[in-house]
Amino acid sequence: MPHSNDLGEKLTPTYQHVVVTGLPYQRGLMHGVQARNKVRANVEYYKQPGKLASEELMAKIITGVYIPSIEKYYPSGLQEMKGIADGAGVTLEDIILLNARYDLARLGDHGEPQPELPPSASTSGIHTPQDDIANECTSAFFLRGATQNGDVINAQNWDMSGRLWINDAVIYLEVHPDPSENKPSMFLVTEAGQLGRSGMNSLGVGVTANSLMSTDDYVPVSHLESSGVLREIDTQTVLPISLLRRMVLESNHISEAFTAVYNFPRHVSNNLTIATAEGFGVCLEITPDRVYKVYRSISDPYLIHTNHFTHPGFESRADIRDKYPGGSSWFRRQRFEEGVRPYASGQLTKEHLISAFSDHLSYPEAICCHPEESPDAVIGQFPAYPFRSASATVACVMYNLTQRSVTVCKGPPCQGIFRTFELKQKTVEISEEKLQKAVTEGQRVDGAPLGATREEFTVKQPNGIGAGLVQGKRLRPELP
Repeated sequence: MPHSNDLGEKLTPTYQHVVVTGLPYQRGLMHGVQARNKVRANVEYYKQPGKLASEELMAKIITGVYIPSIEKYYPSGLQEMKGIADGAGVTLEDIILLNARYDLARLGDHGEPQPELPPSASTSGIHTPQDDIANECTSAFFLRGATQNGDVINAQNWDMSGRLWINDAVIYLEVHPDPSENKPSMFLVTEAGQLGRSGMNSLGVGVTANSLMSTDDYVPVSHLESSGVLREIDTQTVLPISLLRRMVLESNHISEAFTAVYNFPRHVSNNLTIATAEGFGVCLEITPDRVYKVYRSISDPYLIHTNHFTHPGFESRADIRDKYPGGSSWFRRQRFEEGVRPYASGQLTKEHLISAFSDHLSYPEAICCHPEESPDAVIGQFPAYPFRSASATVACVMYNLTQRSVTVCKGPPCQGIFRTFELKQKTVEISEEKLQKAVTEGQRVDGAPLGATREEFTVKQPNGIGAGLVQGKRLRPELP
């Protein structure tokens, strides 16, 4: 019998689909206006004491490091974030915080000690101390030889704080840049207020990601260690690493994406699973100063990654170590492969992928992850134990890079309703008057109330813009 969760029956069946177009600031403004309530809720949540680094340390990094670095290396991204801030009625610093959430959550071992929080009312009573570094994802790409129809797929179970699923804080973000920018259109699954977490572009490049932690990760400013010792360092010029995912998708080909990865200045680790419809994929295990390239076996038309380093070059080094604390990553990679390998010689279908992503070995901390209310009962007192949380699979997504389509569900795939969107490269002009009217009257660009889901309103998109909803049906394979 499949495991189920009462929460899934109480929630809206899909995340909000936000469509933005035009130059960076205009795109951001449209994002902020349409997802205003969700953006503001995300900002409020992450600014709670104990969720990320201390308020003082975050302010120092955001104003002294991130903003000048983004302005220097990614000015269009900064303009888009300014637009999001204005559309949602928050500060630019708030939006930078959202986009740096991954990085700022990894300062716990270096930054100032944080207080333990009581169960948060914003997560329906689920205990979530420091839950925002517990984003343990399972990602994979499949090349033409693996799939039944010969398509290339980049897929992921996105595991993160269950709050994102329960509080409907995620959006499907569809981006159509202005033609003058020479950038492809994109479809991303992300937290409201962010430029993207995973996605696909209209040229057939897709990216998913996995959290990684190494002893090379560092705080880019002088700061007080948790031991009380002041650590003085020269302020570094680095970017929030999540912005790299968006830069990969703004690339016009995979070589440009790889150049962006190599040159991107960062201070934390991360894995990117990048694939292209042309028939190539790779996992890039990134540390602050190196990129380890994990290639598939030539005999296997797929590659899977979870949340620990696998490259022999990393594992053989004596001067750096993996900070993954043990857990489901040690079995999810092999377990997922067991679910797909029997079909990966040309028989693999969408249903096979959903079945593998719905696996419940070690429930609730499984490939298909469900919230656990008391995760620290046995191991919470171990020395230097970094996190445990009420995490969940907040989305299961399959980017079909060949067909330029996205099949995605809200929440764990064992109980989610999958919907398929098609991404088409189109642009449309939205008048400044219409945008301003939306901002002042608290409306979406299409006139629907803010925070509405696609299920509740039909988005009016002139000139055919938008990823058309192809199907909305429950795909729930029988589970053992």
